[in-house]
Amino acid sequence: MNEPDLVDDFFAKHRDAIEPATPNDVHWQQVVQTARRSPMRTAGKAWGGVIAAAVAAMLVLAGVWIWKQEPFGADNIRPGQTVAASEDGSERGTADAGDDMGAAQLPQGVPATFRTWSVSNAGSGTLYNLGSTECGSDICPTLLRSGADGESWQAVHIFNGTDTSSASGADVPNIQPDGALSDVRFVDSQVGYVYGGDLWVTSDRGVSFDKVNHPGQTVLDLEIWEGQVYLLTADGCVQGTCSGPVYVSFSSRANPSSFTTVDSAALSGPIDDASVVVKDALVIVQTSNDGRPMQQPWMLAAERLEPMKAPEVCGSSPLEAVTITASTDAHMFALCRLSQDRGAFRVVSSNDQAQSWVEHSVGTLRLPQIGQLSLGAADPQHLVVTVGGPRGGGTSSGDDARRVLQISADGGRSWTVPRFPQPPPVNGFDWTGSPGGAEFYAVPRTTPGFWVSSDFGKSWKVVVPKS
Repeated sequence: MNEPDLVDDFFAKHRDAIEPATPNDVHWQQVVQTARRSPMRTAGKAWGGVIAAAVAAMLVLAGVWIWKQEPFGADNIRPGQTVAASEDGSERGTADAGDDMGAAQLPQGVPATFRTWSVSNAGSGTLYNLGSTECGSDICPTLLRSGADGESWQAVHIFNGTDTSSASGADVPNIQPDGALSDVRFVDSQVGYVYGGDLWVTSDRGVSFDKVNHPGQTVLDLEIWEGQVYLLTADGCVQGTCSGPVYVSFSSRANPSSFTTVDSAALSGPIDDASVVVKDALVIVQTSNDGRPMQQPWMLAAERLEPMKAPEVCGSSPLEAVTITASTDAHMFALCRLSQDRGAFRVVSSNDQAQSWVEHSVGTLRLPQIGQLSLGAADPQHLVVTVGGPRGGGTSSGDDARRVLQISADGGRSWTVPRFPQPPPVNGFDWTGSPGGAEFYAVPRTTPGFWVSSDFGKSWKVVVPKS
């Protein structure tokens, strides 16, 4: 009875060696990520793989038969079909569906390792910012919210279990894998989406999220206009490219988890980038591969995707970087490259839904040929154009380093380099846009913060989110 209890001694020794840690979601995500790599979990996957291999052989044969029967794949997507959230929250193309990523979380301070990926202005001084946070040796998509127009921030939701294999580095694909989250768009201060391969929705300011079923395999883009949500998805997506078809679907604030397919379109070849632009009755879909447009953009007309009528002055160069003014004018701007000089652009605009075009300048706008090409328009006079980011890679130097962001105050007739608070990133900017008024945002994605202008792009400040 008086001999030492070896079991008690063993556990007492290890309890004494435990170091307390500050309880917060970032540390919890680190625990989860470490557990996923544990030997026991790996061993479980190995046993599961033996069974899965046998099942997979049968599923492949069944899948081929189903594919041959149904032109839109296993979901048999058709115009007018509504795809709503399933009862168990499952969804096509989702990794780690068992992880409860959407459960409500308490807000916390901004993690020191946070890096901006995407920004959304929800109105009334509320901004949302989706970016990355280090979780051990991995990264976790993290959503920040600011109710003070970007002056202070809180981390409101951290997503563990997403596929972040292609989310960081010097060359990030536009089309993210199934199970990834990389962008944010909010309908208003309460309702919003995070997407990028997968699609999740919140109705409580980012506290909790629900997974959303959607047409197509992979989410390519999402845009919102006055409560109406338009979703661009595609099938045949693997390793950053999609072979199509692409689908346009819509939802509304009243039922944000249910999307109705409007139309689909076949692709002329594989794409590695796609976007949807929305305003009023205008819905425009753009696709590209290796930084060049695949074809003329499509416009949704009478619930049909039809190629846009291109201006004759562009010749064989397709329109790209199509955007619509954020002001009350439904004024459309676009660029097309000069055939003899791929770094020089022609600026054109239309105010009659692309039925006719006006040429504003030829060769006045010259840009470094790196990364993304993005055009934003606050109104028919004030434009901002950017290039760069980790999508397509590349860096700039010398005078090119300053020309990664340029502004126009005369509708694209002339372009200047504005006053910068610091040298712009050598990788340039991944995206630019205007939420309205005199504001513009420019997101590098390769640096911790994002850039903001409140005077039509004349001057800029760098916002690095902090608590």
